[in-house]
Amino acid sequence: AWLSERHALAESLAALVLLVIVLLMWIIPHERAALTFTEAEIAFLFPAPIGRRTLIHFKLLKSQTAILFSALFMALLGVRWAGGNYLFRGAGWWALLSLINLQLLGSSFARTLLLERGISNWRRRLFFLGGAGLVTVGVVLWARRALPPPPDLSAVRDLSDLTAYATQVLTSGPMPWLLAPFRWAVAPMLAGGAQEFCLALGPVLGLMALHYWWIMRSNVAFEEASIELSRKFAERIAAMRSGNWQAANKPKKGKRPPFQLHPEGWPAIAIF
Repeated sequence: AWLSERHALAESLAALVLLVIVLLMWIIPHERAALTFTEAEIAFLFPAPIGRRTLIHFKLLKSQTAILFSALFMALLGVRWAGGNYLFRGAGWWALLSLINLQLLGSSFARTLLLERGISNWRRRLFFLGGAGLVTVGVVLWARRALPPPPDLSAVRDLSDLTAYATQVLTSGPMPWLLAPFRWAVAPMLAGGAQEFCLALGPVLGLMALHYWWIMRSNVAFEEASIELSRKFAERIAAMRSGNWQAANKPKKGKRPPFQLHPEGWPAIAIF
């Protein structure tokens, strides 16, 4: 029972971290969709009579090299620290990193579509922050009705009491519904056996297929932005090879502030 409770807590915490990562993908970035290519790839692929689907397929396949290496490395660390089967850990990390890569590409396409329709970065951020705030308020209100009050810190005997309450919070009430797709994503990585891994792999593959369909259906022109991004990357690499680190780390240009702060006002606005 203790092992199953510990597994549920680890899965819930990993799903919560993944939720935060995905939310940041939609809030922080401000650039248009761009795929990084080398100068040789741009010279060879872009003038060729190939479509955007082929360019996306090439980029997705090329990214698998880094994903596989990262998955094997993370699996090695996971086996040394938490035990388990190295093969299952590696396959689970591969599925998770591949899904994050697809989400990163799909969200960049979606952000570009919003920019093309006249929705600025700040309007998008306010929209997602407002939505996240409403969901958070709803979850807190639901949790207050569905969950028992937190334990009294003076009566806590050891860490197991806090762990048990945290597990109850993350596995009951509204949290299982909110974290469900993110639990599916991290479940193969934490699988303890072959049967559990096979059962957990199906939903992840379904999420990957859904993300792939979403990316292919996004009609976004990314070629010009990709050429500009690749040019800047090549210039940075050339500066580093020549020993000019200041040019490689050239500071970004200043931007106009989104709004002006008055000398007096509500302190929370100034902090924000």
